[in-house]
Amino acid sequence: MKVSRRTAPRACVLGATALALAAGSGRAEPVRVWAANPHYFARDGKPLVLVTSDHHYGAVIDADFDFPAFLESLSGAGLNLTRIYPGGMFEVPDKYVAGNPLGPRPGRQILPWARSGVAGAHATLAEAGEPSWKLDLDRWNPDYFARLRAFVELAGRKGIVVEVALFNGMYADSWPVMAFYHGNNVQGVGRYEAEECGLFTTRNARNEDVVRYQRAYVAKIAAELDPYDNVIYDLCDEPLLQGRPDGSVVFLPEAEVVPWLHAMRDAFLEAEAPLPKKHVLGQTVQSLSPDLSGEAWCDWLPTEYVRAARAALEKDYGARKPLVNVESDYFGHGLVKPYTVEDVRVEGWWFLVGGGAGVINLNGELHRGQEKGGADTRERIMPQRKALKDFVEGFDLAGMARFEKLTGIPAGAVASALAEPGRQYAVYLFHGRDDGQWGAHFVATPGTWRDTFTVEAVPSGRYRQEWVDPASGRVEGTEAVEWKGGDLTVTTPSYSIDVAWRMVAAGP
Repeated sequence: MKVSRRTAPRACVLGATALALAAGSGRAEPVRVWAANPHYFARDGKPLVLVTSDHHYGAVIDADFDFPAFLESLSGAGLNLTRIYPGGMFEVPDKYVAGNPLGPRPGRQILPWARSGVAGAHATLAEAGEPSWKLDLDRWNPDYFARLRAFVELAGRKGIVVEVALFNGMYADSWPVMAFYHGNNVQGVGRYEAEECGLFTTRNARNEDVVRYQRAYVAKIAAELDPYDNVIYDLCDEPLLQGRPDGSVVFLPEAEVVPWLHAMRDAFLEAEAPLPKKHVLGQTVQSLSPDLSGEAWCDWLPTEYVRAARAALEKDYGARKPLVNVESDYFGHGLVKPYTVEDVRVEGWWFLVGGGAGVINLNGELHRGQEKGGADTRERIMPQRKALKDFVEGFDLAGMARFEKLTGIPAGAVASALAEPGRQYAVYLFHGRDDGQWGAHFVATPGTWRDTFTVEAVPSGRYRQEWVDPASGRVEGTEAVEWKGGDLTVTTPSYSIDVAWRMVAAGP
């Protein structure tokens, strides 16, 4: 059944209805798309610019992850976003980096489903010396939902928005430890093996028994979190992905994945229909996902990595929905090449000043046992993210839009811009390139640079221009501009990697 926000079918919300009537964060309504400018979110009638440096999504499912310390580190740094995977997909222990919270230690996964009294699940689901109990997909785990609610509630008190990514495309090493794998649940659903793990995000007949429980999980999460205003939802990251046992990746046909996405969408919307609050729901664009940006239910558009994010800005900005770069390369690990503090900075500035509504830096320094990050995170990355947030929030965003009438960018440089012509302009310029492999991140190019660029068709008027150092947020120079109208050529001061320029109308 196709469901829209305007219909209210009978929903199976699987309990927790009473929770939806309880007081959540105390605000009038959840995060929503901003009516004044749908390229941004809003809360309490004010625009939200979502910026963070984030852990690897397992703050709730890793029983050993000290999430109060983690949330305090974000809040203390002035950041306002985090992302979680709430149990529909997770990873094997310590994948990528030691302490990866999306790969809890054996038996330390805390999942939405109750343990049964039947042994025989994968050994990774058992603590040392303990039986590996299968999960009962028909019974919920109250300890998990208490932890989930505590996480979201604490984040809300600290001004942090929680992006809930309900699923991810499946990897062969993850599938044998999933709750939906036939060896790990007493229902025996999910009767396919690692080499066919991509079935997980399809309506293939062999996955239909799993789909029933996937829908129930989506509905339960929606019901439990309905009281909270600081939640936004993402259906599935990379649903076209199937990770093979040899480590390679193949892409599933869109025709097999779209019906599954629609089934998960319907489960979410049906669950929320009778509940007091309605939350925004999005689906990834340009990165291993069908592009559903034109569908009315899809309120916002997650994207990830530099090449996919560039494609999203170019192809999906016209959908007039918030675009968020929800995943970068993995700082401290580097999936393709070393990923430096400077690379983190330029990627975030480029995307937000290019029209994005938010950015996440996936950060391997934020892990189990080091929930406040390492020195680079505390002393450089987080302050630089805050400088970016402050810069963008310094504009009247109601009138700002992606600006493409920027010419004369020098060779070896990359630029992005926002503008409300005649009133306010923002330009970000850096020297660098993408990593040259699969576009996971930018590689910044240090040097001594002084460049010119042209802002086309600037109306006549009095303006004030400022140069901002992106690494510190400091204003490095200010100048009054009397302009007669036409193309404005701007010369930067000397800089080493990147520079930001803003110009605002100074009045009559």
